[in-house]
Amino acid sequence: MKKIIFIDSVKQKVRLDFFEDMSDFEVLTAYSNADALNIHRREKAALIITELYGTGMSAQQFCAQIRDDEELRDVSIIVYCRDNEIELKEAAQCRANAVLTFPVHGAGLRQKVHQFLSVPTRSSYHAQFSARTSTAPRMAIDCRIENISVTGMLIKADADLRRGDVLQYTLDLAPARSFAMQAEVVRNERGLYGVRFSRIDPAAKRAIEALVSRNHPPQ
Repeated sequence: MKKIIFIDSVKQKVRLDFFEDMSDFEVLTAYSNADALNIHRREKAALIITELYGTGMSAQQFCAQIRDDEELRDVSIIVYCRDNEIELKEAAQCRANAVLTFPVHGAGLRQKVHQFLSVPTRSSYHAQFSARTSTAPRMAIDCRIENISVTGMLIKADADLRRGDVLQYTLDLAPARSFAMQAEVVRNERGLYGVRFSRIDPAAKRAIEALVSRNHPPQ
């Protein structure tokens, strides 16, 4: 699973609904650039989102340490700054992949995340299904899909699920047939669960692709 490191001061400015599209990724929170550097050394993130000014290490120092390290440089970096000539000039010297300005606009940030990480397109899709947990205690739960992509879904469930729980279920993808599937819980936020498909029939994948394509036709 690809990992995204958010500096907390930026993450707090992002609307919660932004993270509903992030169920295919693990979002890690850092509280300074030094903290982000340590997390990246350990986790090897695919994307880091930080700001020009913060406590401790500057964004320029932070980016320089990453770009000059062969083991760390393979990561995309987005730097946020205020929309003025001085900060834009400094941010442009950070060796980041993109510079965005405050306030944080979810659409603009989402576009950059899609650009750097090839996020699968999600489609709003509402359907009920019953799932069974594969870990003890095994239990049947009722679930409702909120959106779907070829890699996973955002669901509501009438149970307290945890990251790592595996769900087994049959999904009706009309007009295609129903498919036996399996998914792992990768995120829990505000009673919604992001699940990633761990077993999917190729025909089911094609059915989901067709569904997403109908709701998001090419421009």
